[in-house]
Amino acid sequence: MDSVLKTRHSRRSVLAAAGGASALALAGLPRIGAAKAQATPNASLEASITYGFWDASQQAAVEAQIKAFNVHFPNISVEPQIVPWEDYWTKLQTSVAGGEAFDVFWLNSASCPVYASKDALVSIDDLIGEGGIDTSVFPAPLVEMYSYKDVQYGLPRDFDTIALFYNKDLFDAAGVEYPTDAWTWDDFRANAEKLTDKDKGVWGAGMQTSWQENYYNFIWQNEGRLLNDDRTLSLVDEPAACEAFEYLTGFFTDELTPSMAIQQSNPVADTLFPAGQVAMMTGGSFRAGTYGAAEANLDVAPLPQGKTRATAIHGLANVIWTGSKSQDAAKELVKWMAGEEAAKVLGDSGATIPSMNGMQEAWLAATPDMNLQVFLDAVEYSQAVPDPEVGFEWQIEIQKVVIKGWSGDIPADQICVEAAKAANAVL
Repeated sequence: MDSVLKTRHSRRSVLAAAGGASALALAGLPRIGAAKAQATPNASLEASITYGFWDASQQAAVEAQIKAFNVHFPNISVEPQIVPWEDYWTKLQTSVAGGEAFDVFWLNSASCPVYASKDALVSIDDLIGEGGIDTSVFPAPLVEMYSYKDVQYGLPRDFDTIALFYNKDLFDAAGVEYPTDAWTWDDFRANAEKLTDKDKGVWGAGMQTSWQENYYNFIWQNEGRLLNDDRTLSLVDEPAACEAFEYLTGFFTDELTPSMAIQQSNPVADTLFPAGQVAMMTGGSFRAGTYGAAEANLDVAPLPQGKTRATAIHGLANVIWTGSKSQDAAKELVKWMAGEEAAKVLGDSGATIPSMNGMQEAWLAATPDMNLQVFLDAVEYSQAVPDPEVGFEWQIEIQKVVIKGWSGDIPADQICVEAAKAANAVL
């Protein structure tokens, strides 16, 4: 696995996960003087700090990490505060502006330049090297995504790629062979048709509206692009991207996937797929722990390939708010979270893939009945969404158009055109 990750070290582009606070929304934030924290370890340090995150499926892993941290720092009280994804970014934006944000919190790469440019994040440069953190143990692209103007603000706690989850029982019932690494777009579509059984309420595919888990992968597989090199113009109206959108729209028009109306109250990833009503779903490695514990007979295969192979890659980071009144304690937590013990706790939980090189085996072993190696192998052909300083809002605008198109409100061949217009209005 180390050698696979090292192949990514020369690739400087990095993925923005779905979401983040836009630069436009943060334009009114006050600039907080960037603090220079002290990096000297101090086991007797006393403080109470908060730790913000959004993924309920990782709550047990986070609490286990905090418990292990307190063995070394018994006098630092860490209060985990989970805020659902749909509310997280609004709360973060308003709490930073209002002076009551988390001391330490999860951040995605799309949001790093936004918050760093407003001096809302504490530099952790003094924790690196002589400060105790060796950044060479992490894939370089994941480290680079949390650097802004040559200042390091976070380190990757995990990483994720995208693959094809499938329900083995539904495949067996339909007499369809399981997906393989040789599957193409045509195979994916043909088998979705075979697996769809309207009488039984089963769809062959579950097409989420997530850009990270769905359509970006297909655009890249068709050799399409998202933005130009200087990240100022959307290119999703080029032929390659247009073809990808049209291909995906066909699953909706032919009722091979749950409609947008159905998905509003029954999300594919959270409800329909684990309930056995969807046979296949492109999804992130961060779902593997939940699916591995489900009663359904689920497994995973590589994404079907188009003209080339491609998958999104991303990793979250722990960062510190400059308004924290306990920055010394916050730095101790961030430093510990970047260590081997924290990575092992995370890997053993099966919740997500630890970003530290050599620590992925624990994650694989946590869900032995699923072929999770495909997520690690996917690093070799992974691609990344560029992060313009204006933030993530251009992605949200594309998503709005895609949802309209998949709802039947925009012709399939016009989705790409309208999506580019919407993105460029922000860019």
